[in-house]
Formats: sequence, structure tokens, C-alpha cells
Amino acid sequence: MFSELKVKEIKRETEDSVSIALEVPESLRSNFSYASGQYITIKSLISGGDVRRAYSLCSAPFEVDFRIGVKKVMNGKMSTYLNDVLKEGDSIEVMSPAGNFTVEDGVISAVGFAAGSGITPILSMIKSILNEGKRFTLFYGNQTALKTIFKKELDGLEQEYPENFKLHYLYTKENANSPLYEGRINKEKTIALLQENSELLNADGFYMCGPEELIMNASDALKELGVDSNKVHFELFTAPSVSVDDNKVVSDFTGESQVTVIMDGDEFEFPLRADGDFILDASMENGADAPFSCKGAVCCTCKAQVLEGKATMDMNYSLSDEEVEEGFILTCQARPASEKLVVDYDVI
Repeated sequence: MFSELKVKEIKRETEDSVSIALEVPESLRSNFSYASGQYITIKSLISGGDVRRAYSLCSAPFEVDFRIGVKKVMNGKMSTYLNDVLKEGDSIEVMSPAGNFTVEDGVISAVGFAAGSGITPILSMIKSILNEGKRFTLFYGNQTALKTIFKKELDGLEQEYPENFKLHYLYTKENANSPLYEGRINKEKTIALLQENSELLNADGFYMCGPEELIMNASDALKELGVDSNKVHFELFTAPSVSVDDNKVVSDFTGESQVTVIMDGDEFEFPLRADGDFILDASMENGADAPFSCKGAVCCTCKAQVLEGKATMDMNYSLSDEEVEEGFILTCQARPASEKLVVDYDVI
């Protein structure tokens, strides 16, 4: 599942963030093809522990570089390691790109809302959309210009594509020419920005990434302004602080299930109670090298498909309704809901 890639370049983007370019050998090109907006999972042994984290690609598929953006997080083991310890020439274990936060076919004009490191997948989307001759408008919030990740690259894109790329910075600790472009991107600010630029309400897609507060507020604003919910897409970097379980399916199955997990062509069989461990944890305890990253229902690294039987999920913030209908589950949040359950990781 993991491949060893060499670090080609580490570029300091701000005082607390870097972008890291990885060398993908020709033999692995097909395994590391990706769509703008997707992420990779990195694994490393840090302080004697196996640490895994997901990071979005900031490069675009048509570019030579295969590059991620990493902001250093206080007490973050992996982000600190990647910012302060990793060196050019080192090797690191990387999983193939994954994720559903991508631009849909047919999008001609798009609007993005981002804050902080949430710009990372949005930047990849912007480059792909502009490269195809389409239009993108970005509202990007930060504390100051110096703390704005990828500012130089975004400014360069605005100069290169003056007709197709409209860039708006919002700073919380710097003044702007207009009060409209100062402060956090909350619900009221989002409504005001879109009323000021009312033509954007006709965009084909709205893409948001950053803190939970930004995403929830911007989503509420778009809903209030009458934007079709099917046009609104977002990606959380961490699990929401408040669990949203309105769509949680409750099963009346309370017994023990005989579970079969298919992984790399091998089958792992074990009993698992409906109120026992999650399928991911039980799979690993029974010998399967099952993939995972966040364990918080935010990424879909642990995604698998139910081939037989039923399973329920406690939380789901990354699978689409269509994927759930097709039997896909986040095994880090899934429990058996039938006497027999067959789960296949290899279909991914």
C-alpha cells in the first residue's frame, strides 16, 4: 500500500509551512496519478511510533512536480517532522493519492473559500481550472500577508490569467482598502462578499477548505443565498468539533458477526460484535495491513466496500451519498450489522 519516495525539494513557504516535492519513479507513475484536490497519506516512524497523516497535493496533474503543502501544527508530530527534520534526499513512505474533494466535470466557473493551509487542495484546483481556460474566483483568509501560504504563486497566477482568475485576500490583522475584505470569513462576510460580486452566485461549483468554522459558515451563507447544495463541496482537515449524526443509520443487529476482510488478495476471518471494535481496528488486530490515516471520518484512506452483509457507520464526512449506496464504508467508523459480513479493500 505504501511506496518509498525520495524528497526532491523542500521549499519554505512561510515561517511555519513548507511545500515538499517528491520524486515519483517511472515505474510508479500510474500508482501516483491524481486529480486536483486529492491528498496522499504519509507514514513515518517518529519517536518510536508509527505516525500517519494525510496531506493535500498543491501541485496539479499536468505539472512536473508532485508536491504537498504542510503547515506546522503545535504539538503535531508529523507536521513538525516534515517542517523541521525531513531533508532533501531523504526517503519517506507514501500511499497513492485518494479523496473525493475534486472538481466535477462540466465546471466552467468556480468559486473558492479558503483559510490558512486550507488553500493547499484549492491551489491545485485553481491551476487545473485555469490551465483548461476556465474561470476561478478565490476568497482567501489569513492573519497577515507574510503568513499567507503560496501567496507568491497565487499572485503569479493572477498576473498570468488576469481575465480568468480573480483573487481576493482577507486579513484579520492587516487593513485592506475596503472593510469588506478585512476580518474572518464568517457567514455574514460570505453573504456580503457574494452580494458585492453577485455574478458569482451563478458559478458551477463552490469549493471550501480550511477550519471547520469557515466551512460551516460559508455553507450556511450559500444555502441562505439560494445556491444549489449539489454545487457546494468542502473538505475538512480535522473531524468536526460537534458530531453531526442526523444521517446516522442505527441497526437493530446486536449479535456477533462473522467478518471476512479481503486485503491484497488475502482473506482475514474473525468474529466481531456489533458493539465491539470498529472494522478497521479489528482487521489490523487480526493481521490485515489495512490502510488508515485520520481515523476521524474525514479522509477516506480506510475506504472499503461491503460485498456481502451490512455495516453501519458512526460518522461519515468524506464518502458521497452515491458511494454509500454502492456499499462503500469508512472502516474506521464502521461496525457489522449482519451475521455475516464481507469487506473488500482491494476494490479501491
